[in-house]
Amino acid sequence: MRLKNFSFYLFLLILLTPLACHQLDPNYSEPMIYASLNRVEYYDYTVEYERYVEVFDSRGLRMVPIVILNKETLNGDYYGTKYFYLDSVSFPVNTTYNLQVIHYWGKAAARVIMPDNFSLITPPENYILDLESTLVITWHKSAGAEWYGLNLRIDYDYRNYYGEEDDYTFILDTTVYDTFLIIPPKRIFPAAVADVLNGDATVWVWAGTGPPFQPGDKGNIRGAGFGFFNAYNEPREKYFYVGAPIAHRRCPGKKISERRKLTRN
Repeated sequence: MRLKNFSFYLFLLILLTPLACHQLDPNYSEPMIYASLNRVEYYDYTVEYERYVEVFDSRGLRMVPIVILNKETLNGDYYGTKYFYLDSVSFPVNTTYNLQVIHYWGKAAARVIMPDNFSLITPPENYILDLESTLVITWHKSAGAEWYGLNLRIDYDYRNYYGEEDDYTFILDTTVYDTFLIIPPKRIFPAAVADVLNGDATVWVWAGTGPPFQPGDKGNIRGAGFGFFNAYNEPREKYFYVGAPIAHRRCPGKKISERRKLTRN
């Protein structure tokens, strides 16, 4: 009996030693992890995919983190106290993705569903938003989506009540949990606007899963690590006019869309 008890306590000691070392080692810290899956369709109908993982520890990482996405090990690049894993390999939508990050102190993990493809419904092509118009933005439901991000930019020239001409930009960046957003004209056109001359606007909507980066959110990475794992599916944006069609469309090109994507991430 004594031999059995000794073996049992020895087993507990071996099992708990790593945990005790983590608590006593002043250099122990869990890495911050940010990962995302992105599918973006641009205005010219081209589609790009991106798989991105970043593993960061301000005190340095004692080993190259092993990043596994659905049993596939990703290749990484080192930069200071960070490791980046980035590629443009296409991947299925409406599919579950499991992320594992194995590092010196243990393993972190998270799971998301890549939202399915969808499209915007309104406003229609060549729509003209007038001074008294209520802007109604609608889109099809994306299977697997937990929420939607919406970015709206409206640029127009106007005439005030003194007959002077000026320009105005309305920008809205918000999270929506439905498939529509209604914006009254008073939000878009300030009281100083007596007459809208011409302008244009662009609206982007993307389906998202994982925490939508709201204040106080702790992320969805679990285990020995913390941070966020998100999936985004963004269809082709909608472009429309304000007041009257302008001579040259200011619809953002691919480079502008890419910068906006980086800002979102």
